[in-house]
Amino acid sequence: MIKVVYMYEVSEQKQDEYLKATAEKFKPFWESHGCEAYTVWALMEGSTRFMKEMVFKDEGAMLSTMKLAEAEPIKKLFSQFANNVARVTYRQMV
Repeated sequence: MIKVVYMYEVSEQKQDEYLKATAEKFKPFWESHGCEAYTVWALMEGSTRFMKEMVFKDEGAMLSTMKLAEAEPIKKLFSQFANNVARVTYRQMV
């Protein structure tokens, strides 16, 4: 299993719209194109910090999913909400 973790910020003014886009666009798209789980977390203190996790069967599934041409509009839309994005990829060992 591969887990990709994104840490980013969404301004307070855009958070409602971002969460709606996540439920209606981001999560359904990725989960229907190779991502086995797509979750979004918000920092409890009510800040602008978010984390999302994407889980893939293996590295090949992750790479082929991320390279899909139809993913480009989804990635572009995400970038309209997210700032200061950091990404880390993990491989399950046990």
